[in-house]
Amino acid sequence: MLIPKYWAQYKQRFKSSATSDSAVKQATIKRYGWSDISQSEALNHARTRVTEAHNRWLAGEDIVRRERREEYNASNGIPIREQIISEQTFPSSDLSDSSSYQTQVITTRNSYGAQVANVDNIAIIDVDNDELLHHNYPDSYGSHGYMTVLISNQSQPSPKLKVWFFVLVFILIASVIAWLGLSWLWLLVVMIGVTAYLWQQASQRDKARAQKYADDIASLLPYMTERLQKRVVKHPKERFRLYETPAGFRIIATHDTIAPSDELVAEWFEYFHADDNYVRLSQAQQCFRARLTAKPWRMAEVNEQRMLEKSIPAKEFWFADDGSPEFSYDNAQQAALTARKQWVADYESFAKGYRACRYIESFKGREVGNSEPAPAAISDFIEWHDRVCQVEKELVMA
Repeated sequence: MLIPKYWAQYKQRFKSSATSDSAVKQATIKRYGWSDISQSEALNHARTRVTEAHNRWLAGEDIVRRERREEYNASNGIPIREQIISEQTFPSSDLSDSSSYQTQVITTRNSYGAQVANVDNIAIIDVDNDELLHHNYPDSYGSHGYMTVLISNQSQPSPKLKVWFFVLVFILIASVIAWLGLSWLWLLVVMIGVTAYLWQQASQRDKARAQKYADDIASLLPYMTERLQKRVVKHPKERFRLYETPAGFRIIATHDTIAPSDELVAEWFEYFHADDNYVRLSQAQQCFRARLTAKPWRMAEVNEQRMLEKSIPAKEFWFADDGSPEFSYDNAQQAALTARKQWVADYESFAKGYRACRYIESFKGREVGNSEPAPAAISDFIEWHDRVCQVEKELVMA
């Protein structure tokens, strides 16, 4: 698990020498640098990476000139670039068994401002409703949870057939009116009637779609519960806790600590239909993640009351200035950093009124005794996780 404390970015403009075969080329190369020592070291690292990229460019390699801003991405080989809020180790008590495995937890602030726990050896499995809908109802939902078909009565004519029927009726009526010299008001009356009919049909289809979606969403919790029950029956030494999140489920393995690279973790990811993006990033960054506080756009203070902006300021340059002479911000950047501090303070205040998930149930195999406690590190982490996520409080999930 690599989450550096200090970050910097550096960019430089370069020119290539003209040759008989090619003209002068120009390139601006930007790279991020990171360090656990100081921001100056992070800047030196960024400069080194720019130099390495420049050398590859001179050699004719097609390079990425400006590194993208992904905070948590596996494709570019950059560690998790999020602001560290706190670091702690579980078990928290010095009286715990010295042979117990220790768990490192680093809490960061992600790109949209929420707090996220990054855990090195307690398996957290993130499951999205969208992917479950696609898996359980592949004929009705696409891979992102969108309905792929209209819900309609198969005994009724299709909407397209009805439209073509009414088009032909309009043409026929218009021909009769023109032939007999009648008032065009008759055609207007027919058009209004047909429009009302089609509107009513569309409303019925929308209601059917909404009802099917609600029923399918409601079926996911029993499905996950049954999935967990079957798992612990076949693997009697395993133990899990199930949580519901605003858009899916969170499963935490509580019988033992485990590394993200373990083959058993990959088995769990596949069995529980974990979110594909979460799986990819967990393997690349070698940590498990769990969001601890609300997503801003799900909060009433953002959507309805407009008391907080949806987007956190200073996403590009939140790195704190440690007093090094190499660092200076212009007035606009200083204003953005000040706005960021105020945004965070307001967000943390509003977030107390929401919970990130709610606890559903625990599952354990028959070889796990009723009084057998979880490892100390996991017990302490669960207590902390549930308290910070406010899982037992009757609050809106966000």
